[in-house]
Amino acid sequence: MELIGVYLTIVEPGGFRTGFAQAAHVTDEGRSEYDAVVGAAVRKQRDYDGRQPGDPAKAAAVVLKLAEMDRPPPRLALGSDAVTAIAEADRQRLEELDRWRPLSSSTDY
Repeated sequence: MELIGVYLTIVEPGGFRTGFAQAAHVTDEGRSEYDAVVGAAVRKQRDYDGRQPGDPAKAAAVVLKLAEMDRPPPRLALGSDAVTAIAEADRQRLEELDRWRPLSSSTDY
């Protein structure tokens, strides 16, 4: 997006092996009442750590490349997992839009 000669790119990263998930190794899984949500999230991070598909050095190189572009994209997914997740979310959103199209359009003159 251009704004007075300045371009903005929203970077949407997937999972990268940065060590971020290592914090889950020391995180308390919480109270038993919240195990289905909090505990599950902590365990998911622990299991995912070291298995993320993204290479942080490659991501940094792409970000630097974006900064050198004359017209960078307004949005850029980084990582195959990000591409897959965004495509699925967009597909669901389009299905929802189509399902409610008659009701949504009913407000026109």
